This record gives sequence, structure tokens and C-alpha cells, in this order.
Amino acid sequence: RTDGAELPANMTYDWVNYRFFVRSDRRKLLSARLSSNFGHFYNGNRSRIGAGIDYRYQPYFTLALNAEYNKINLPSPYNDADLWLIGPRLDFTFTNNLFWTTFIQYNSQIENLGLNTRLQWRFKPVSDFFIVFTDNYDTSLFEVKNRALIAKLTYWFNL
Repeated sequence: RTDGAELPANMTYDWVNYRFFVRSDRRKLLSARLSSNFGHFYNGNRSRIGAGIDYRYQPYFTLALNAEYNKINLPSPYNDADLWLIGPRLDFTFTNNLFWTTFIQYNSQIENLGLNTRLQWRFKPVSDFFIVFTDNYDTSLFEVKNRALIAKLTYWFNL
């Protein structure tokens, strides 16, 4: 947010961060993770909690859901913040050479809902052709911010 006072430049700020992380066995079809951080953040404090769950249906697809919450507390006259980042992801394998990935993400800090979908064709080892579509929306008005369709080619030259 831009309506609060800016932190002074050329100052020294302490950064102390404690992190806890636990994860289940990723080799299983269903796995999960949970993490937390807390500590100093510039001249205030930050607390974070993140969680995710993955489901694999081999060899066809993986479905993942990730969420993160950050609470930032700063002294007056600076702004506090409650920030969310939420994102499901789907990876689908059609063949050994054709893949499709779709990622959706909500970001409360910039009030954005983004969609990214990518089709990947691996025509030779380390050589791929990608078609990517990206779409971003302003969640306060649900208007399109930007949109793009991109093609990318990578090729391995063995000289």
C-alpha cells in the first residue's frame, strides 16, 4: 500500500527470522507441507504461515493447492498489512513429450488474480516448444490488467 509513511533511507534494520517446516513423504500420492516464519521485519514484526497439499495420479496429473498468509506489524506512522497468496496448480501429462501446466494465483497485496497456462512439446531431448497464455485481473474491479499469448522455442545445439 502506498498511503502510509515510507521507511527512512540509509538506516540499519535488524532482520531476525525463525522458521519451522514440516512435510509429509512426497513419494506418496498425497502429500502435504506446513511452514511458519516469525521475527523482526524492518522496524516491526512479521508472522507467516504457509500450507500446501499435493495429489498425484501417476503418470497423468498432479494437482496442488498452496496458501500463504503474512501479517506485518509496523509502528505508527507506518501501515500494517495482512497479505494472502493462494494458488492452485494442475500439471497434466498427455504423453512422454506433451505436457500442460495451469497455475492460478490470487495476491491480495497487489489485488491481482493471475492465470498462467502452458503447453509444452518436447520434440528432442532438451529441446522444447512452448505456448503460454497469461491473464491478470484487478480483483477490486475485476478488470483485465494484461493478457499475453507467447510462443517460445528452445533447442539444444551439441557443438
